[in-house]
Amino acid sequence: MADLFSDIRAKIKWADKHIGDFKVALTKFNATQPYSLRVDVETDPAKPFVHMLKAEPVPTEIRLIAGDVIQNLRSTLDYLACALVRANGSVPTRSNEFPIFDGPITSKLETRFRKKVEGMRKEVIDAIRNLHPYQGGDNTLWRLHRLNAIDKHNMLVAVWGNITAVNGLPPIADQWIGNRWAGIPGSPMTLKQGDKFSIEVPGVNLDKGTQFFAEIVFNEPNVAEGYPVMLALKQFYRQVFLVVGNFSWGLK
Repeated sequence: MADLFSDIRAKIKWADKHIGDFKVALTKFNATQPYSLRVDVETDPAKPFVHMLKAEPVPTEIRLIAGDVIQNLRSTLDYLACALVRANGSVPTRSNEFPIFDGPITSKLETRFRKKVEGMRKEVIDAIRNLHPYQGGDNTLWRLHRLNAIDKHNMLVAVWGNITAVNGLPPIADQWIGNRWAGIPGSPMTLKQGDKFSIEVPGVNLDKGTQFFAEIVFNEPNVAEGYPVMLALKQFYRQVFLVVGNFSWGLK
């Protein structure tokens, strides 16, 4: 089991290292004060709006590191799949990988599913099926899979977006509307210099001194729109870590 598990452990640790690199790069970028938001109360005092005065482009380095984290986490799952095949005394083929689909595993997808898990023990295959690794089932695994596929061909789109905290109040809870991550009501999923918008924050009266926290977000249509990158990387890591741990019995 130690030999089967060592590569998986190394891969997920490497992903964690890249998350650390991402945090360093993000902190360095934020230290340059790359964005500025101001409340306009003069135009209509009864309905103040927020004005995005400044929004520097997200550095390529940050986008590349995010892609590295995602690639390593998706590969961790494939390492697990191949290890589960070896644990059953079989030799992995090019078809073996951790199965993640765009919808439920219907009869049309069953053949593809079977090829990906061929060589694994029946109880392992059943356990993978019960994870519901598809859009509409485990959406975290699905988004990890889709973002990794996108990053193989084009650098992931990361821009300024969703405001998640105002005046130091705790960030809002994770919430989705379809494939769009919803920030504070009225906050655009993506933000650019010159944008003007109204937001609603319970218990907060907007004035010139109001402080906002804007996120760097993924903006991949129909997959992850307005999804805070730091939150995404943490959630992807946590979910892959759990999956790996939950299948440790299959490597014995």
